[in-house]
Amino acid sequence: MSKTGAQTMNPLDGVKNYQVYYGHPTETIIKDMQNYDLVIIEPLHYTKAQVEQIKSRGTKVLGYISVMEVATWNTGLMSKLQSGDFFTRNGQRVHYPEWDSYLTNIASPHFQGLLLTEIQNQVIAKGIDGVFMDTVGDIDNEHLNNPTVLKQQRDGLVNFLKEARARYGNIAMVQNWGFDTLETSTAPYVDGIMWESFNADTIKSDAWSQNMIKKLQAVDTKHSVKTLTISTRQSAESHKLAADSKFIHFHEADAYVNWNAGLVTRTKDTAPTPAPVVVAPTTETSTATKPEATKPATETSTAPKPEATKPATETSTAPKPEATKPATETSTAPKPEATKPATETSTAPKPVATETSTAQKPVATKPATETSTASKPTTAPTKPAASTSTTTKPVEQKDSKQAEPKQKTEKELKKDKKKAKKHAKKHAAKHAKFVEHEKAKGNMCAKAKHKTAGFLNFFKF
Repeated sequence: MSKTGAQTMNPLDGVKNYQVYYGHPTETIIKDMQNYDLVIIEPLHYTKAQVEQIKSRGTKVLGYISVMEVATWNTGLMSKLQSGDFFTRNGQRVHYPEWDSYLTNIASPHFQGLLLTEIQNQVIAKGIDGVFMDTVGDIDNEHLNNPTVLKQQRDGLVNFLKEARARYGNIAMVQNWGFDTLETSTAPYVDGIMWESFNADTIKSDAWSQNMIKKLQAVDTKHSVKTLTISTRQSAESHKLAADSKFIHFHEADAYVNWNAGLVTRTKDTAPTPAPVVVAPTTETSTATKPEATKPATETSTAPKPEATKPATETSTAPKPEATKPATETSTAPKPEATKPATETSTAPKPVATETSTAQKPVATKPATETSTASKPTTAPTKPAASTSTTTKPVEQKDSKQAEPKQKTEKELKKDKKKAKKHAKKHAAKHAKFVEHEKAKGNMCAKAKHKTAGFLNFFKF
């Protein structure tokens, strides 16, 4: 079932700003989330009541899942995996020691079923609007040089997306990286794609990046796939470049584990007064300063009003593969341990914001069955018959508005915080690796062109 079959509107239409946050919620953070058009969260940390509170003023919510890697810390999911669910090369599982995660085989029907159950229990059941699918870029990074395996994995991902839409309707689905896979396979089934490390100083001078901007714009025109970008430096310049490209931008300062408060403010609010927040107790304190819900910080809107300027006309002579996996790739999207957010914490310094938000209230037109995860993250809450989540610690409550959340022990809270820090550190490192990888490729291409030109000039002379 194509996303265009029963829906004419992209769930991300009207989204002007967003923020990714994989830490634990507090009452202050939840209130500030209501100022955004979209937030991407680690659903394990939230109850259904908390999700409803975030959405009470029209904010869309995407829940994180990892589709191409599974982390060893996620013992609940790991215990359900069969041998065929892991991708093997030369008889060995592909392990990423940096993240202590394993590459999965998305072509496995059994593994697809586990992911669908994850969406049911952590996204649909909690009323989350959709899914942000991290680690999709692994398909291109790991299999680009093996056409047979590449097609097998892309077909497996498409089957998974079709089944998710068949079960859960027009939930929002956003993939992280996998640009070639998007263009060749997934564009008809997803609503968005995330491009991390979208830093103006690199993007403007890189032919591959300029060519990719044009490709993503073409995919949006044909299939209505929105591009969400994230920068880690040059906030104002990166915001403008994204706006000029008609992308939705967010400047990330701390690898998604600290909520960046007060960056946007709704200009109008017609929604009813939100109900009291039910916040799961946690020892983690938000590093974000407590903002007035309507007082923007000094940073500019996460998505300044784009000027209709076209991206650079420079075109790449040869599209580059996404990034090569750890050890060769640097994930652009926040992968949790294995990609599961909520397990790492960023150590990146928080930049000084310099822009003021002018973001406007999004059009709150959520599909009836939207769910989120990564996607990346649009959900129609349909309560699962039974909670069979593949994750290790669901936090949902039966009557979240009335019941008091279960108190966690200090040991459990420390463990959660450690996972979050590990997750953030992982993605910060992957971002850095990706930038180096792509920069090196760009330099190699430029050097090769320079040598060729010199060679031809020599004979011409």
